[in-house]
Amino acid sequence: MRRSVSILFILSLTIVGVAQDVIEDTEVLVDPFTGLLLQAEVAHDAKDYEATMSLLKSAEQLDGQNEEVMWKISRGYFDFADRKPNDLEYKKKYIYDGRTYAEKALALNDKSAGGHKWYAIHHGQIGEAEGTEQKIKNSYGMRDHTMLAIKYDPTDAGNYHVMGRWHFALSDLSWIERQVASLIYATPPEASFEEALEFFKKAHDLDKKDIRNMLYIGYCYDELDDEKAAADWFNMARNTNATSESDRGLQVEAKEALDDL
Repeated sequence: MRRSVSILFILSLTIVGVAQDVIEDTEVLVDPFTGLLLQAEVAHDAKDYEATMSLLKSAEQLDGQNEEVMWKISRGYFDFADRKPNDLEYKKKYIYDGRTYAEKALALNDKSAGGHKWYAIHHGQIGEAEGTEQKIKNSYGMRDHTMLAIKYDPTDAGNYHVMGRWHFALSDLSWIERQVASLIYATPPEASFEEALEFFKKAHDLDKKDIRNMLYIGYCYDELDDEKAAADWFNMARNTNATSESDRGLQVEAKEALDDL
């Protein structure tokens, strides 16, 4: 059993200077494990992903059977991989470990929304990295786990974004990829840009600041031959405040997509 100790909660928050908003001269009982999780979330909000992972790994050493720690470590591997979202070789360094930790979370709790979400994301990225046949095979698992993530946490915008990406990727298959799909399955996965658009809009409704949703809503309108709507969303993506390297990369994509209309 972990031994509870009396510490100042403020120590968990000063790494990003937000302690005054949460506590004012109040001593709170926090055990070491909980303190690590609190600090990890503060670091994650500040996009200090190395500190986040270090704190979560320390938490894992204290309790290696904690579902939340497992899916948050899985999320951490995604954060590392997402620094170069279009570099599959770079992403391979992280996505397999990311899926493994999501599997650990689901082994501990098969109703873990975070476990299903991050399993779906890493599973889909592994399919992308391994080629057309694996991409199509993995698409079924990606879809099923994402729908379970939505079931267990319908308030998470990221779950709807992932489902939107699933529809978009399958709707955007080349003719050759569709022939591969037909060889693998009697009935290839069914998807559409219209359904992708609805999922991205739902994600945007839940998170108005996420540039990914704006960009992909623009892509969907472009595929549906509505250039005016596409341009509006690409411009929105370009003009929204970027808070990370990933965001800035998305804005470069939005500008390129706008120039191509």
